[in-house]
Amino acid sequence: MKVLQTVNLGKTQGGKLSNIRYTIYDTLGSQSVAATNTGIYELGTSTGIYGAELNLSTQFSGSILWSVTDSAAVFATEEIKIDQKMARYIHTGRWKIDKTDNQMIFYQDDNTTEIAKYDLLDADGNGSSSQIYERQLVSTGSV
Repeated sequence: MKVLQTVNLGKTQGGKLSNIRYTIYDTLGSQSVAATNTGIYELGTSTGIYGAELNLSTQFSGSILWSVTDSAAVFATEEIKIDQKMARYIHTGRWKIDKTDNQMIFYQDDNTTEIAKYDLLDADGNGSSSQIYERQLVSTGSV
C-alpha cells in the first residue's frame, strides 16, 4: 500500500535534499527499510519540509526515522499510521459494488483513488453481488 509520509525538519534544513534520508523500523525496532534517499522531495523551496511515498504492506506497523546526513545531527521520527488512514478513507470515501466482477471497491475521500478491492462471495464461496456472506481482499492501492 502506498503511504505518504512528511517531515518538518525546520527551515535551517531547507535545500538539503541530497542529505535527507529515511529508515523504516517495525514496532519491535527491526529495520524494515534501510536508510535511503530514494523518492524524497522537498515541499516548496528551502522549506525544510520533506516527503516520500512509501510502499508498505497493509499489515505494517512501525515508524519512520528521518535524518540529515551533513554535519548537523538532525533527526525526526513519526509513527506510520496505515490502519488509521485506511479506516478514515473507508468511512469518508466512496465505495461501490461492481456487479460484473462481484467485487467491492473502496476509494479515498477524493472518490477516485482506489485503496482496496475485495471479491464478494455467497454462502457457498461463489462470486456474488446480491447475497454476500464473505469478502476476500484482492488488492490495495494508495493511502
